Amino acid sequence: MESAIDKFIGEWVDSEGNRLLIKKKTVGKAVVSFLRGADGVPIARPYYGGRLSTEMFAKLRDYGSTLQVDLWVSGKGFDLNLTCEHAYELDNNRRDSLVPSLSRRMEDSFLDEHYHLFGSLKHYTRTNV
Repeated sequence: MESAIDKFIGEWVDSEGNRLLIKKKTVGKAVVSFLRGADGVPIARPYYGGRLSTEMFAKLRDYGSTLQVDLWVSGKGFDLNLTCEHAYELDNNRRDSLVPSLSRRMEDSFLDEHYHLFGSLKHYTRTNV
């Protein structure tokens, strides 16, 4: 039987070549690596002492419909929220997709200058079916 997190596991790519590598840790937790564009390298997160965007902690929320990725430490800074959409209507081929959004805590407004690090937030499709 597949758990709710299994639908997120794998390698995903957006139209700009950004990739997400998602590996399951437990029934409700995973680690996510974000690799930027054509060169496929992780980004250095200046707000986090330059740590690379690899092996970032993630957990299920919203009854398993969203994977919340901590882009800093849990409860602080940015979160990348990935919602799984089956046969996504905005994908030309109606493939299963991860639809991203970024959120941050209001008190962390100094992070505004770092939104660009994570691309234009277009949907991701699975590369390893």
